[in-house]
Amino acid sequence: MSKPIVIYGAGPFARLMHYYFSADSDYTVMAFTVDCDYFTSPLFCGLPVVPAERLIAEYPPATFQMFIAVGYKDMRARQAVFERGKAAGYRMINYISSRAVCFPELRIGENNAIMAQVQIEPFVTIGDNNVFWSDTLVAHDVSVGNGNYFGAKCVLGGLSTVENSCFLGNGTVLINGITIHNETHALPGTILLQNTKPFFQYLGNPAREIGSHKETGIIINRG
Repeated sequence: MSKPIVIYGAGPFARLMHYYFSADSDYTVMAFTVDCDYFTSPLFCGLPVVPAERLIAEYPPATFQMFIAVGYKDMRARQAVFERGKAAGYRMINYISSRAVCFPELRIGENNAIMAQVQIEPFVTIGDNNVFWSDTLVAHDVSVGNGNYFGAKCVLGGLSTVENSCFLGNGTVLINGITIHNETHALPGTILLQNTKPFFQYLGNPAREIGSHKETGIIINRG
């Protein structure tokens, strides 16, 4: 039986997740929701858009589950939306592509998106609100925290740790056994050979520090 959900967001990522849930899951998207300041149209993808301030009254958490489909432009804001949804009482769902490879030992939280051709090896732990884009490899015994974004073709070496609210651009590689600390931003193609520092930006092979964003968090001004 199809399960009714609401998607938080009304942008490109929300449109894509609507397609995936419709084509490759047993969930049915019933509506979208956005904060009142971002409300521009009553319809998106042919479905109602409800201001978040009215959501509980019209789509109560006792009946509807939720997926947060907010993009990566402001990583702290993305995580804050997830936390507000949880505080409102909504159960957050995962999307795991039927074309992904995940072993039964996977321990996973809520509101994760695992796209096509992602491979997750045994003994991996994943928290909440993470995105793993296509062709990413998560090797054995990796621990991933909350609110991270992994671009396409990332490689997470075995026994490594990614903490919280990190952004690893397309093709980022980290070797076995290192820790990617909170709010690390690795630009596309970066090769991480040692532990990172919190709130730092990295680029290159091998990676070098190129900036810090402790005050603002990770802001992605592209895409």
